[in-house]
Amino acid sequence: MGNIIRFYWPKFIHFILPFTDEWESFRYKVIEHINKIKEDKEVYEIPERLLFTYSSQQAKKDRADRQRLIEKANSLLADQGKIRASNKKGGKKYLKEITGESSWVLDEEAIRRDEQFDGYYGLQTNDHSLKPQDLLDAYHRLWKIEESFKIMKSTLEVRPVFHWTESRIKGHFVVCFIAFLLERTLELKLKNANIPASPEKIREALNAMCLTKLDVKQNTFYIKMKGTDLSSKIWRVLKLKHPKKRYPCRGVGSVRYR
Repeated sequence: MGNIIRFYWPKFIHFILPFTDEWESFRYKVIEHINKIKEDKEVYEIPERLLFTYSSQQAKKDRADRQRLIEKANSLLADQGKIRASNKKGGKKYLKEITGESSWVLDEEAIRRDEQFDGYYGLQTNDHSLKPQDLLDAYHRLWKIEESFKIMKSTLEVRPVFHWTESRIKGHFVVCFIAFLLERTLELKLKNANIPASPEKIREALNAMCLTKLDVKQNTFYIKMKGTDLSSKIWRVLKLKHPKKRYPCRGVGSVRYR
């Protein structure tokens, strides 16, 4: 899956464009397509289905996003010394350097080229059992998968792996996956309780649930630190009894939750 609208636009433009000037808020077209792939001098034909969509809401967003880039491009033109240091994904996208001169101008052709794609999106699949709505739903859920990989790599710190034997490496990833599963389960429970919380906020709340050691004369106590507001909500959602504010050192190991 992916936005293949630019790749197939020249070939299917007459099929993709609407037949009336009156735009609906959302519309789609399905086109059966044979994708030819050449490998090792052999040509393979893969029956595929192309789903092209148009959304007036997305078109409005695309125009607004492009206008912001044009404004950034104009600000760079006002101080051209900053252009080469600028990120190409920013305003520099709509700038064009004049050949043989050390000057830049607004790339009107690039702007017009992008305008024709406002609101359009294209998906490609070889699974003919998927209905258009199923394909759209599957694509819209991809962000959740991408977020999961982000959580594994950043929040749970799957890498770097400081192990060398196969068993320890496998054990490391199993522990990370279990931690990820628990995080997602907690995130779902909070969502069902109308408590939206990001993985980062959940981690922050869990890290705040800690005890600090305090020596008073010849006695040692563990004092419960004040957690975040989300920490208290997590205790409630999981139906756990809040811990006491302090425990004698010998009593910490006897703390149990039901």
